[in-house]
Amino acid sequence: MALWIDRIIKPSETNEAPAASDQIRSDIAVVVTVLFALLLALGIRNQVYSASNTAMLDDGALRFAYLERWVARQGDESSFSAVNLGSASTYDARLEVTSRPLREGESLELARFDRGLKLASSLDSYRELEAAEMQVLNGVPALVATYAYVADPTHASGAPDLPVVVEGQDVMFVLGDRFYVVALTADATEWEAGARDFAIVTDSLRLIDAPARAPAPGFQGGSNTAEGGN
Repeated sequence: MALWIDRIIKPSETNEAPAASDQIRSDIAVVVTVLFALLLALGIRNQVYSASNTAMLDDGALRFAYLERWVARQGDESSFSAVNLGSASTYDARLEVTSRPLREGESLELARFDRGLKLASSLDSYRELEAAEMQVLNGVPALVATYAYVADPTHASGAPDLPVVVEGQDVMFVLGDRFYVVALTADATEWEAGARDFAIVTDSLRLIDAPARAPAPGFQGGSNTAEGGN
């Protein structure tokens, strides 16, 4: 046994060490192989992470994307939701898309005001943080409202846990005679971390800033009119 062990650990007398150039080529080949494997693994991970599905409302009037790994719940033809069950918070990040017919004489601004009233009356400590005019779907006017409220996601199950401050963003617009709301919500402490997930949705809507409005004709920022006199 000792003889076999000695033969294994002792190099052969005829086994010459590789030349320095051969050793360098071998080391380079190993490094390249490892880097290729890492890049391949990273590419596969990113592809899995950003893989998306497409959903639609109202017989295809609105199409949008959401993350494939989110759990989707299709309601009727005018409602859809998807939840990230892998959220770190007790409040799962989610997407909710709804539509309803516009009332007679109702504009986007009025529909948005009505939406805000309903949220304020149904959510605890609701506060609107910001509102902005934007565009979706290559030129469709949209209003985007960012808000926060307090939720207790474990209350229904009876589990004792602290309430969660939820941050939300509503993308609201009109297509035809219907008012659409694309609502994105998450634990406020996880909002930035979930931005990449939400971007899958907003990018599919082609959400962009609205172009700056030109001043009304005749408007002057300051008066250059000289006063008359002798």
